[in-house]
Amino acid sequence: MHARFGWGLSVSQWFIFLMANALALPIILGQAFGLDGGEIAGLMQRTLMLVGLSSLLQVALGHRYPIADGPAGSWAIVFVVMAYIGREQGHDSAETLQLLAGGVLVAGAIMLVLGLARQVHRLLFLFTPLVTGCFMLLLVIQLAGVFVRGMVTDPRSGMITLPVALVGLLVFVGVLLCSFSRHAPLRTYAVMVGIVAGWTAFVVFDLSAMTLPETASGLQWPELFAFGAPRLDSGMLVVAVLFSLLLFSNQIAAVSAITAVVSERQPDLDKVINRSSWASGMSHVMAGSLSTIAVVPLPVTAGFIQLTGDSRRGPFMLACVLLALVALFPQAVGFLSLLPAPVANAALLATFIKLVALAFQMLTRQPLDNRSSTIIGVALLLGVGCMFLPPELYRHLPGLAQYLLGNGLLTGTLLALTMEKLWAVKR
Repeated sequence: MHARFGWGLSVSQWFIFLMANALALPIILGQAFGLDGGEIAGLMQRTLMLVGLSSLLQVALGHRYPIADGPAGSWAIVFVVMAYIGREQGHDSAETLQLLAGGVLVAGAIMLVLGLARQVHRLLFLFTPLVTGCFMLLLVIQLAGVFVRGMVTDPRSGMITLPVALVGLLVFVGVLLCSFSRHAPLRTYAVMVGIVAGWTAFVVFDLSAMTLPETASGLQWPELFAFGAPRLDSGMLVVAVLFSLLLFSNQIAAVSAITAVVSERQPDLDKVINRSSWASGMSHVMAGSLSTIAVVPLPVTAGFIQLTGDSRRGPFMLACVLLALVALFPQAVGFLSLLPAPVANAALLATFIKLVALAFQMLTRQPLDNRSSTIIGVALLLGVGCMFLPPELYRHLPGLAQYLLGNGLLTGTLLALTMEKLWAVKR
C-alpha cells in the first residue's frame, strides 16, 4: 500500500513538473502573435500533447533517461523575434507561424536523418565540457529572468504586487528547505509540496481569478497545421541549420547533467546522442505538424532529480502518458491552466540552482587557464549582452542578424564553440 502511495505521489510530481514547464510559453507566444483565447487554448493543448509524447519517446527509445522535454527557450526567442519582424513587414500572424513551422520541420529533418544514420556522434568533438558548460550557464541566465519575472508578477494585472511576490518567494524558499529536510518524503516531493501550498495560498487569499476558460466538452483531437501549410525562406533555412547545432548542444548538456546525478555506470555517449537525436527529430516533426513550439530535453531536469532524489523511469513514463491523455480533454487543459504562474515559476526556479552547480562543474573540469577563462568570458559577456538588446536596435538588419542578436544563447554558444576550435591548446 505504501509503495503504491509513493508511486502515485511520484507520478503526480512528475506530471506537475512536465505540465509546469509547458504551460507558460504557449500563453506568451499567443500574446506575442495576437491570438485569441480559443487559439491560445488550442496551442496549449497541442503543446501539452507534444510534451507528453516527446518525453515518452525519448525515455522509451531515445536517450532512455527520465528527462522532461519542454518548450525550447531558444526557439521561443526566435518565435517572439519573428512575431515582431512579421508585424513590421506587414505579414499576419498565420503567415509568420507557417514560416516558423517550416523552420522547425527542417531542423527536425536534419536531426532525424543524422540520428538514423548514426552520424551525430561525429559532431561530439565540437561540444567539449567548456562549450557545454557555457551553454548550460547561458541557458540558466536566459531563463532566470523569465522565471523571476513570472514569480513576482500578478497574472491579472501584469504588474509586480507585494502579496504575489511574497507567495512566490515563500514557494521558492519552501522548495529549497524541503529539499534539505531530514525527512525523505519532504525531500522527494519538495516541488509538489511547494506547488500545492502555493496554489492553496493563491486560492485562500484570492490572488488569481479562478474561473475556468470556455472550452469544448468531451474528447478533442489536436488540430494539424492549425495555421496553414508550413512555408520556408532562405533566412529561416539558415536559422534551422544553425539551430540544429544548438539543439545537439542542448541534448549533450541534458544527458551530461543527468548522468552526473543518476548513480549508474557511464553510458556509451555516442549511442545515446544518436538515439536522442532521431527522437528529437521526430519530436520536431510533430511540433511542425501540430503548429506549436518545438520541445527539447530540459537540462534543468537534473536539478529536479537532485532536489527530489527520484530518478525512476516508471513513474516518469506514466506521467508522460497521463499528460498526453489529459491533453485530449480541453476542459481538463482549461483546469490545469488555472495553476498560478508565480507558483509554477517559483517552484521551477528552485531547480535551477542545481543546474548552475552542474554548469560550473563542467567549466572547471580542466584548469581555468588564460585560454579557457577568455573563451568563457567572451561567450558570456557577448551572449548575455545580446539578451539585453532591445529589438528596435536591429530591426533594420537582415533576418539572420536579427535572429543572432535576438538570441544570446545561440550567439554565446556559437562563440564558445568557434573559439574553442580556432584557439589551439598549447601542448
